[in-house]
Amino acid sequence: MNWKPIIENALSMLEKADNGIVLMNMYNQIVHPADAAFKGEEVTPYNAKAFIEQSFLQNGMDLKDKDLRMKLLKLILMIEEIEANKSRKSKVKELLQEFDINEFGKIV
Repeated sequence: MNWKPIIENALSMLEKADNGIVLMNMYNQIVHPADAAFKGEEVTPYNAKAFIEQSFLQNGMDLKDKDLRMKLLKLILMIEEIEANKSRKSKVKELLQEFDINEFGKIV
């Protein structure tokens, strides 16, 4: 399953939300409140959080579960930390090769 478009749609929806409320026109398109006011469109308010939770639930992920959300955040942070350490580790190896230091940090 490709989660990227689902996440992008949720982020886009939240960007257009006003205090957690999104406005939808008669074509079920999300409209920014300023655009709706400027164009004079008739819109219906929806709870963005509930809408996003329902969208994720239909795709097999229950975002209402706080424990799951916390574990997802922890997973993402750990992956980012691993990626950051990888780049630092490669830079250290580069420096060590420049100075021909092979035994740096080893206990002899």
